[in-house]
Amino acid sequence: MSREPDRQDTEGGIVMVKTRGFCLVLLGLLMVLSLGSSAQQVYQIKMGHVEPIGTPLDQGWNVFKQYVEAESGGRIKVEIYPACQLGGMEELFQSVMTGTLQMAQGDEGAMASYYEPFLVASIPYLFPNEEVGLRFYDSEFFQEVINRGLIENTGVRFLAGASYGFRCWTNNVRPLKEVKDFEGLKLRVMATPLFIKYVEGLKAGATPISFAELYSALQQGVVDGQENPVSVIWDQRLYEVQKYLTVDEHVLGVNSMLINEDFYQSLPDDLKTIILTGARLAAKVETGGRTYQNRISILDILREEGMEIYLPTAEEKELFKEASQKPVVDWLKTVVGEELVQRTFEVVETIKAQMLAETKPF
Repeated sequence: MSREPDRQDTEGGIVMVKTRGFCLVLLGLLMVLSLGSSAQQVYQIKMGHVEPIGTPLDQGWNVFKQYVEAESGGRIKVEIYPACQLGGMEELFQSVMTGTLQMAQGDEGAMASYYEPFLVASIPYLFPNEEVGLRFYDSEFFQEVINRGLIENTGVRFLAGASYGFRCWTNNVRPLKEVKDFEGLKLRVMATPLFIKYVEGLKAGATPISFAELYSALQQGVVDGQENPVSVIWDQRLYEVQKYLTVDEHVLGVNSMLINEDFYQSLPDDLKTIILTGARLAAKVETGGRTYQNRISILDILREEGMEIYLPTAEEKELFKEASQKPVVDWLKTVVGEELVQRTFEVVETIKAQMLAETKPF
């Protein structure tokens, strides 16, 4: 009789131990699940651009989407809205500023409207080729001065830039082989004083017209000509309303991949790295596709479509530069300061010297 209570007490102790152990296991499981849930937070990126589906830019952005979604293990989800579905370049920039969009396309013209130091990259004949221009955008000067200023003044960060080609002149009056050939022409430009000063240096008349109205303005003779990269001339079918193309390559067109700074800073460091890498991969895709189009394939197509194409010599480009660069630089110094303009030229010369050094044997 005396052993029965002992057996009950022992069993009670076993039950208490098992219960306590179960609770500890359950608590640990809940903690693991909680940590796992935090680590697997999904970040949504809604991003827009203005180009048609299938263009090199759109292809690059789809590389971005595939890369960041795969590398993040599903922690980032990307939705791409092409072809102006979310607005034009200005609307896209405003949406990234306010955080309505996490990411969007930008270009040097739209950026300068909100942060004037971006204008230095549009100095005529500043970059001799695409590589020098893209290294400028990758330079410490650009990142620490211009990009930092963009972030501080607009809340938008420049992630990567892609060349969509140098801007070139077209018109319906005559081939543009010399500076004097520009005299008296009415030329459409973007609505920025920099391009107006540039055209005035060539003794032509500058007429700001929105890009959406460009084709009809050329068709109706409101202006004689315009300037855009060869790929844009093809994409927008401007060859249908323009006869002469001069590949003078005066300003490098750069598409930017932009991100809202508050959203970017909300990300864990590993996801920031993934997004930055994805943006640079996307830029390489666009640059490669557009460079081939601008220098090879589209020139051949435009010839077949009846355009007369003139490729100026280095000496002829230098004469264009002498006529047009100084008025732009003098004006720009009053807008962003002489020091920033001077530093821009110094950085470009440093890049050119570095590239020259790379050609020498080890």
